[in-house]
Amino acid sequence: MFGRLWAKLKRLWQLAKSERASPREIGWAVAIGAFAGCTPAVGVHGPLAMGLATLARKNRLFAWLGSRISNMVFLPFIALAEVQLSHRVRTGAFVDLARGDILAQAPHLLLDWCLGCFPVGAVVGIIMGLGAYAFAHQRDARRARAARQLEAEAASLTPPTPAELPPPSSGSPA
Repeated sequence: MFGRLWAKLKRLWQLAKSERASPREIGWAVAIGAFAGCTPAVGVHGPLAMGLATLARKNRLFAWLGSRISNMVFLPFIALAEVQLSHRVRTGAFVDLARGDILAQAPHLLLDWCLGCFPVGAVVGIIMGLGAYAFAHQRDARRARAARQLEAEAASLTPPTPAELPPPSSGSPA
């Protein structure tokens, strides 16, 4: 019973990894996920990223991974940048707010947070998407080099065919 369940889980994992998994598609999926991770929808960044990736027909696994930018380490910095940028554009002045206070003051600054998520999310998405593209491109190049090397090794190990054998020399005893 557990063997079949494990086999199904492995198959599902392989399908999730290979769904639209070219470097370009992975870059776009991570960018979408990172953008979703910068929204004020705290707690639902993962499902939001997967929904946006489904609508855009991108890889949902990589979109979910991109949305993990909104963890407790980065979220206060992202929210602070969004609030400060939006408040500055709207009123012409920055908000006097510390990094530790941003999440506590979030309900009062929700408008700024919502408006600021677009430019900040776009920048974070572009940076993370380009990084994911570069990583996936290098991964594919590394796999292609390994495949070529295996082909070369396999070709050197195969015995020559009779057509490839050198002709007998004239000085042979036969």
